Amino acid sequence: MNGSFKEDIENFQECLKTYGAETVQNLSAAFLVWLFGNLVFIPLASTLNWQTKTFCSLTFFIAFTLLIIRALPSLKRLIDTFSIFPARKYSTKKKLSYKNSSVLFRHVMYIISIIIIYLLYLPFLTNFHVALSGIVLILVLIWIFFLILRILTVLSQKILEWLYT
Repeated sequence: MNGSFKEDIENFQECLKTYGAETVQNLSAAFLVWLFGNLVFIPLASTLNWQTKTFCSLTFFIAFTLLIIRALPSLKRLIDTFSIFPARKYSTKKKLSYKNSSVLFRHVMYIISIIIIYLLYLPFLTNFHVALSGIVLILVLIWIFFLILRILTVLSQKILEWLYT
């Protein structure tokens, strides 16, 4: 167990060295684009006319999306690598297999990331049309539903044990 824990720490350090700076740089740039777009330029453009607001929203939406797309693969790798630490602790504490515990925490972190990204996209989507944000919300909820189903399949044995006691 200690040898694999040391390997997990080494893998995490290697992943952090390889993908950490790139991910932080892309996410920071995306957040700055989001801040300037939604708090400065789009409100200024909306004082002119609706065409300018739409064009400005589209410009910042595209820039934000490109930066998020660049950050997603390395963010996924970091989430996968980081999820091993709570998974290892939970698997020993709750007597759940390490593989199931890893799936559990990885999917929980995916759900949190999906919600945060949707909330960042929400102002852009509502600038285009309110119904568009609703359509994307439905798609996000369907995706989260399938992730929760996977989590429930992992926890089903523990839930049944809890119900029988």
